[in-house]
Amino acid sequence: MTKVLIITYHWPPAGGPGVQRVLKFARYLPQFGWDPLILTVARGEYPARDESLTGEIPAQMKVFKTRSIEPFSLYKRVTGLSEHESIPTAVLAERQGGWKKKTAHWVRLNLFIPDAKVGWLPFAVSAGKSIINQYQPAIIFSSSPPPIVHLIAKKLKNKHRLKWVADFRDPWTDIHYYEDQKRLKAAKLIDHKLEFSVLKTADAVSCISRLDIELDLSRKIEETKCFNIPNGYDEADFTGLEQVRPPEGTFNLIHLGAVGRERVPHLLIKTIRRLADQKLITPVDFTLTFIGKVAPALMDACRTYQVEPFIKYIPYLPHREALKQASTGHALLLLITQSGMNRRILPGKTFEYMRLKKPILALGPEDGEVARILKETRSGNVIDYKNEEAIYQRLKELIQRERSEGPKLVMDLSRIEKYSREHLAGELAELFDRLCYTDSQ
Repeated sequence: MTKVLIITYHWPPAGGPGVQRVLKFARYLPQFGWDPLILTVARGEYPARDESLTGEIPAQMKVFKTRSIEPFSLYKRVTGLSEHESIPTAVLAERQGGWKKKTAHWVRLNLFIPDAKVGWLPFAVSAGKSIINQYQPAIIFSSSPPPIVHLIAKKLKNKHRLKWVADFRDPWTDIHYYEDQKRLKAAKLIDHKLEFSVLKTADAVSCISRLDIELDLSRKIEETKCFNIPNGYDEADFTGLEQVRPPEGTFNLIHLGAVGRERVPHLLIKTIRRLADQKLITPVDFTLTFIGKVAPALMDACRTYQVEPFIKYIPYLPHREALKQASTGHALLLLITQSGMNRRILPGKTFEYMRLKKPILALGPEDGEVARILKETRSGNVIDYKNEEAIYQRLKELIQRERSEGPKLVMDLSRIEKYSREHLAGELAELFDRLCYTDSQ
């Protein structure tokens, strides 16, 4: 079996969507002739932890963990977070508070380039050289964020002359949370040069969204180097998953995952107030449940519209437990970041929502990547955050349909099978084969 060196910062016990992509690739690649060697950090700073995911790591898989110099203990002291609190995902997208947080953000944006994990680089490169010398992998696969993984991979590729696939779960310099940030020209220039050097040096670049290629990557490198391998769902996560329905006559709308300030659905919350005023729902028969960490801005909006009795908050849950909770809902809420770049965004939960075979209420760009996927699989459509009437009509329709007819959605899983994690690992393996075998002939 041919070996592949996978470089990733996010690895169990890290939780959240970022770790799922690499973990699932690593689990299924051996079926296609590729044996993963994992290079990761020993004590990472993660937005969430999910100890249950460690059970998904095959016992025979070799995982190498190195130390790293992390600046986040200082960040926590400056911003007032306790040592045990997690730093939120996309912290730079949050509205900045006092001078301490503004200073901390400025330092992150302008001094830690390409990201605050830069202190991992020397340790990872040293470990990577030893791994390559001992196990002789044929190819390197690095998955960001954080982008530092690509600089590590680049050094190892140049040293050992290996093939290399750079994988982007999110964009680098064109990521949405840089939109409203003030960065020094020198910082932006250095960041862009680092990104360009990675894109030019990598033998192939993979990404989650087709629009990442169309709107970003193809403008920087030749499009023939770019490959769209989206996220997906793992059928194993749904095996034996009991679907316990709530009491008859109720309606539970569920959102999985963190909700930052940039995804607060103000008009949906206003719609709940409107339906309540029309006596179409009460706190007894309607609940909007958020599973995961939510921004204070969401709670503020619920207080503003006086819908707190209709809202339920559940802290972060292990992945399988979160899916089990979602299976109890009548419909699932999908919130796409509100940003000028959000057409490209394709949340990983999109595919798990489809696999749960529940009606989806999605808010975001109507011409974006999520809208394309939902239309292609006939799983639903996307409503613009600003389209209050459409949001009202869709939620009202879902509630009334449940009350009058019960669940009627019957999805043909053949439409979404190509988004299974196993199938997608096969696509990645084909890319490895092409680079290592076809190109060498």
